[in-house]
Amino acid sequence: MKNWMILFCFCFAFLANAQSIFDLNEKLGRGVNFGNALEAPSEGAWGMMLEPKFFELVKEAGFSSIRLPVSWTYHAAKDAPYTIDTEFMDRVQWAVDEALSQGLNIIVNDHHHDELNTDPVAETARFEAIWQQIGERFKDYPETLYFELLNEPHDTFNTKPELWNQIVASTLKVLRVSNPTRAVIVGPVNYNSTTSLARLELPDDPNLIVTVHFYEPFAFTHQGAEWITPSPPTGVLWTGGNRRLSPRWQNQSKDTMLSFVKEGLDEYWQVSFNSPESYVQLHSILGPRGYDQVVLKANADAHLSISCNLEGDTFKNVILKANEELSIPFLDCGNPTALKDLVLKNDSGEAQTFLLDTLELRGERGILSPFDDEGTALRETLSKAFEWGQDEGRPIFLGEFGAYSKADPESRLRWTSFIRHESEKLGFSWAYWEFGAGFGIYDRDNHVWRQALLYALMKD
Repeated sequence: MKNWMILFCFCFAFLANAQSIFDLNEKLGRGVNFGNALEAPSEGAWGMMLEPKFFELVKEAGFSSIRLPVSWTYHAAKDAPYTIDTEFMDRVQWAVDEALSQGLNIIVNDHHHDELNTDPVAETARFEAIWQQIGERFKDYPETLYFELLNEPHDTFNTKPELWNQIVASTLKVLRVSNPTRAVIVGPVNYNSTTSLARLELPDDPNLIVTVHFYEPFAFTHQGAEWITPSPPTGVLWTGGNRRLSPRWQNQSKDTMLSFVKEGLDEYWQVSFNSPESYVQLHSILGPRGYDQVVLKANADAHLSISCNLEGDTFKNVILKANEELSIPFLDCGNPTALKDLVLKNDSGEAQTFLLDTLELRGERGILSPFDDEGTALRETLSKAFEWGQDEGRPIFLGEFGAYSKADPESRLRWTSFIRHESEKLGFSWAYWEFGAGFGIYDRDNHVWRQALLYALMKD
């Protein structure tokens, strides 16, 4: 009995920790990167100096977190014991203190560590020593300070991901001496690419958050970027639209007109029921599994009867409230294991027309839409990161996403809003790249937010 109780307590403690790291990731919420400042060879070299008011502005705008890119390699000795310059360490601590004084979470990372990416074996001791010193400096700080081991591991790590996995494990051992339970963020190789998650092997540490970065399509998000050779040409648009029914679904509707319409930056599926007997019926060719709810949102009130499995002929009567998302469990409308038919019947007793902004299946597999558009591939890539996190029991933090300022402004807003919304649907925390430079959400010259971009990030 005693051994059983010990095992029970151990399992309970492990589950409690596992839950807490998901809570901590959720608390990161919506964030912004303070890029081009402490990640430069010296602060100000890239035109960005941190100011106390920046932290106040971020808090007032409704953000929860700041990700602070820091290039320690410029400020640490090249020879053992690899001492970090005291003045620089103090400056980082000042930034951390400013964030915490505003009630913000803050992530301190190691950015632009070129020596480690180029020659991991030779640089590991220095990398571990840098983190040992960071850990000692901040060991008494609250859990609202997070560490991120390395921004975008690449170069040698891309061909030898096992080296990155080994360095993660060894550096965590060093950090856990001074910070045994602090949340630490780790990402995969190939610049934190979602496609490299399968190559990330993490140690048995319950206090890890996994990060990915997202800049797809690259030709759009980095058009005109001067630091890339050759610079991607400008003029690339991203509409996010051109919606169409996916070939994986068949339209078997009756007495209903269906079309896609655009209103400004948004695109909707217009459903026009011509009579009380009208219905939309979408038949799935593949019978998707791993979903347990259908989610709808319309621009106007709509009275519907919904079936998630026509064979069971089980319908759920609902009223869609204008601009309010409604989630209907499969248990209430057919309870299919594999969805074959999704039916939306007119339940108003007369003709009615409305615009659907959202029609999706959601569940343990993530999000599935019966529509294809320019966002389909991006949505599927993000969903794969979600699925990996579910399989591995790790929370996901989208540490960077953004489109360079030389992109078409409307396309930039549309893309930013799309990535933010899709990430939040999947339960990701996120940090936009970045605050006040080339991707910036804040105009430092005129001391104002770029309101349209802020709206794209923060509007619920």
